[in-house]
Amino acid sequence: MPVPLHRDAQATARRLAVWFGARMPGATDITVSGLDSPTGAGFTNETLTIRLTWQDTQGAAHTHSVILRVAPTRHQVHPDSRFTAQVRLQRILAADTDLPVPPVLWHEEDPSVLGAPFMIMRRVDGRVPADVPSYHRSGWVVDLAPPQRRTLWLAGFDVLARLHDLNTARLGLDFLSASDPRPYLTRQLDHFERHFTFYAPHAPPAAHRALAWLRVHQPTREGPSRLLWGDARLGNLIFTGLSPAAVLDWDMADTGPPESDVAWFLHLDRHLSEGIGVPRLAGLPERTETVERYERRTGTRLRHMEYYEVFAAFRFCLITARVTALLGGDVPLHRNATRLLEKVLAERAPAPSATTAH
Repeated sequence: MPVPLHRDAQATARRLAVWFGARMPGATDITVSGLDSPTGAGFTNETLTIRLTWQDTQGAAHTHSVILRVAPTRHQVHPDSRFTAQVRLQRILAADTDLPVPPVLWHEEDPSVLGAPFMIMRRVDGRVPADVPSYHRSGWVVDLAPPQRRTLWLAGFDVLARLHDLNTARLGLDFLSASDPRPYLTRQLDHFERHFTFYAPHAPPAAHRALAWLRVHQPTREGPSRLLWGDARLGNLIFTGLSPAAVLDWDMADTGPPESDVAWFLHLDRHLSEGIGVPRLAGLPERTETVERYERRTGTRLRHMEYYEVFAAFRFCLITARVTALLGGDVPLHRNATRLLEKVLAERAPAPSATTAH
């Protein structure tokens, strides 16, 4: 679901043409056009495809399509902008790992150009499993044969294994949690409790119950800290054929236990099927097989997955409440997320005792 386009496209194109001119020595006749939201663009940042044309010093004409991503201002899903950290992380991952992360070509911190900081990324062509309408309901994933869907799912999920195998210390990723060195779950639960009314001014009772449950049953020890994608899901991958060609949207990235990413990946798929009343597509591996494959692939045993699935449902409920408020009107997104949270909570009762965590 893309951020609604609220800026003047022509004025933005003119400003960008001037901005590119100062950063492309020797380029002449620079024009910017074709501002449009790419397929699969998320809601957290304003994301646009732009067409950049120019002539070089030899008079040869060039045309490139790139991605413009602007830091959130008007449609701010989270209370704290981590845009600069996102840019830094993407640059590290693109340069120093084999993950298919689109390179950041330019980063502008001065908000006077477009009203907020922004970055220009290389565009990656391919197909994205859609959130709206759900890839379980229609689109190219529905058109695949069940064995192809299985290949797609496993290839997407294996991105998590590759991501969690990265050495965060070697890559210098401590900046993602340097401002608060406390354990991941403590940081996260405190954040959502502190900003509860920012996300959900109407204070949904299910989210309050979930937060209380999460506090009581918080594991006494977390697993090994890994780089977390944060918004880990099929819809944040661009596929070429059945292989991931780009990993997108790092605005929720952090360091913490891998269970958080795995549970989020599983819960978002559940939301896009069961959560909206659509049968899950045949061929997609079930939860147990997915978890077991991850454990074999990484050599890491996933612990307390039931807890992290409640945590994922709780966070998604609050985030959808915020998105729904920003969109205005009556949209089913948050209602569906709340109903699924209530179901997840019911499945966890009677809840396991925190004293059994290890």
